[in-house]
Amino acid sequence: MTTAPVDSQAACFAALTGIRVVEFGPYVALPLTGRILGSLGAEVIKVETNKVLDEMAFIPAWSRGAGQPEYQRGKRRITLDVRTDAGRDLMLEMARISDVFMTNFRRNVLDRWGIDFPEIRRQRPDAIIMWQTGLGGHGPYYTYKSFGILVQHLSGVSLMTGLPDEPPGVVNTSYSDYHTGVFQPAGIIAALMRRNLTGKTATLESSIFKSGVATCGPALLDYQVNGRGPQRRGNRDAWAAPHGVYPCAGEDRYIAISIVDDEQWTKFRQAMDDPAWAAAPEYETRIGRQRNHDALDAAISDWTRPQDSAQLMNTLQAAGVPAGIVSQGQDLHDSAHLQSRNFYQDTQYWEAERDVKATEWTEGESVSWSIPARMSGTPIAFGKYSNIGEDNAYVFGDLLGLTNEEIAELEAAGVIY
Repeated sequence: MTTAPVDSQAACFAALTGIRVVEFGPYVALPLTGRILGSLGAEVIKVETNKVLDEMAFIPAWSRGAGQPEYQRGKRRITLDVRTDAGRDLMLEMARISDVFMTNFRRNVLDRWGIDFPEIRRQRPDAIIMWQTGLGGHGPYYTYKSFGILVQHLSGVSLMTGLPDEPPGVVNTSYSDYHTGVFQPAGIIAALMRRNLTGKTATLESSIFKSGVATCGPALLDYQVNGRGPQRRGNRDAWAAPHGVYPCAGEDRYIAISIVDDEQWTKFRQAMDDPAWAAAPEYETRIGRQRNHDALDAAISDWTRPQDSAQLMNTLQAAGVPAGIVSQGQDLHDSAHLQSRNFYQDTQYWEAERDVKATEWTEGESVSWSIPARMSGTPIAFGKYSNIGEDNAYVFGDLLGLTNEEIAELEAAGVIY
């Protein structure tokens, strides 16, 4: 185990205290992996360069850079151009003193830079290596480049997304990246536990494609058992009826309602003061409600449309009916439940600008989510948010032992930039 200092807010008994991780790669899944590991107490060193900025530094479009704390919080962020000989050597030195090396760069690129996995293994024989790919590190697709929407189509997610009579839809550009960002920390932690117990190391490979496929298990089973392909149902469900989102008073306000059995349907009727249309014989059974879903949705919409969504949610839940508002950003911001759990916390951020050093970026203030999980005996830290390169002095000086003069020379040469 590598001895690594941790954020004082995390105390000295966080779950991954003493574990050091080198994170080398952009976008969503890999940085989310580092965010989770850092929140559990690991010292995560994020390797970037101000010469080629991660595109995620420019999200969201309406507040450039404000999205970065979601992914980079709790890390030591350094600038290093590994395309230079000196930069490569410094990267290998970091690998030598770290427990985990994780990247999403392609192997041919890593090899060209002189930091491919065999070289990492030579520097640190017991390192845990995590390689995140788009489609996998071997097999017929391994040479293909990929991105979020492509993977969503390829994995089958989009075929189940959308309205019945329309082409496949997309949930979110990076839908499967978020699953990958949760799967990977679990794999890394398991590999660390195995190393601790047996002394054996591990090289792990994950792919965003397989993460997407893993979320489509019921569709595969349906085909295996029934020979039936997936169906696009919009907001409807194969079992529950009624099941959907219904309009409420105000602009773009909706409530989700899901009735899974006849008992809930009876409670729903009572909550509506048992209107005459609800007593129609075609609505008595779940199958009948499924077959007459269009008419049922229209009648429910007429009932929900003039009502406040939050008040209606409370009324239905009190009656034993599964219901919830379709939240907008302000609903999440104002949520008493999230506030009680300190889910959102204040943070600073910097507005990224190309061809401008990060030290000259404009600072702003926003909020960032904290890790949803809690651990009873080992704290999970919200952590500090550093700007790109803010931790250069600590990593290159304190950890790698470079003098201030040596660091200044590397900065002048564009190696640390």
